[in-house]
Amino acid sequence: MKIYITSGGFVGNYLKEKFKKHLTDEIEKADIVINTIGILKEDKHTYEESHINIVKHLIPKVKNKKFIHISALGSKLNHPSKYKHTKAVAENLIKENLQNYAIIKPSIILGSGQKLYEDLKKFKNMPLIFAPKMNIQPVKIEKLGDLIEDIIKKDLTGEFELCGDKIISMKELFKEVFKTYDKDPIILEMPKAFFGFMLPILNIAGILSKDEYLMIEDNICEEKQ
Repeated sequence: MKIYITSGGFVGNYLKEKFKKHLTDEIEKADIVINTIGILKEDKHTYEESHINIVKHLIPKVKNKKFIHISALGSKLNHPSKYKHTKAVAENLIKENLQNYAIIKPSIILGSGQKLYEDLKKFKNMPLIFAPKMNIQPVKIEKLGDLIEDIIKKDLTGEFELCGDKIISMKELFKEVFKTYDKDPIILEMPKAFFGFMLPILNIAGILSKDEYLMIEDNICEEKQ
């Protein structure tokens, strides 16, 4: 059984290492295609290019293959966040055009190389940090790998929400991240309105984009709510 993974990056590189004995560099030769392409912030590419157009491009190539797609927890059509809206559009395209698919919708994925760790590293020497008031249910990347392995072995199809065992606040996650840098700053939990007020400055500074601001909301699996 041959597996083709569409990109590198945090998730893609982990999966390539996990399934290295089964990898192929040619999508035509693959029995299973895992799509890990996605962006958290628009820069060189837009959400539409990375989430919708990529799926449109892949659909005719995977008609007779198992297609495993990494989406996002909380994706929703017409969500104010373009990230969550385009993720939902891509999911619908898959459902409308394919039969042998598995859509995985994870909460924040934690592991070596995760973007949040790199983002917060820039602020590790600051005595005071602001965290958005929201609950999350982060999941370790190993659990994502295990689910994909299960999907392949059991030939599972459909949608799968994926969360960790524990619901925590973003403030608690920030604390855990700063611990990895041997830092313990004061972290103040602030409501979404605070970040809305500060958005013009935060956006210019490259700390928080408008779309990231629109994603400040609880991000936990439905059965845990």
